[in-house]
Amino acid sequence: MAQPDLVPLSQLEQDLGISRVDLLLLLRRLGIQPIRRGMRTLLSAEQAEQLISHVGSGASLEPITAELVFDEPGQDNLPVPVGDSWGEAARYAQLRLLRERLEILEMLMRSGIELDTRQLCDLLELRRLPAAQPLEDGAMGFIRLGLQFSRSTRQGQRSSWRISRA
Repeated sequence: MAQPDLVPLSQLEQDLGISRVDLLLLLRRLGIQPIRRGMRTLLSAEQAEQLISHVGSGASLEPITAELVFDEPGQDNLPVPVGDSWGEAARYAQLRLLRERLEILEMLMRSGIELDTRQLCDLLELRRLPAAQPLEDGAMGFIRLGLQFSRSTRQGQRSSWRISRA
């Protein structure tokens, strides 16, 4: 609750019969700084008396004129492209993701790390892998994105996929 020596602006609005905007502008003209506590705006009792005496003296409130200028949003001002270029942005984003996936596949190929089926599906963005067929080197696998994926099975372990150039 407000202390007895503090007056909320809502009470002054009702007492004086002026809007919040006019009240704040009048405070600015008189050089009065309101006290802000959370969502509440308050005035000290002396400042409220000064404000009431100013309004009661018959001093006219000067009308404030303002001009609204509507700016046509240019594509330079917006953080994301709009219009036809949005499709281009989505396409370039997909190309960038494809490039990143290819880089990961190339690193896996160079390092010799094998992937399990779920990881390979995620990397290739597939729900399930294509059917394994006999490859040129005699292993079972498939070719995709210019790379050869051959299945390798070891006793007691899940099957994994080795990546090599097609």
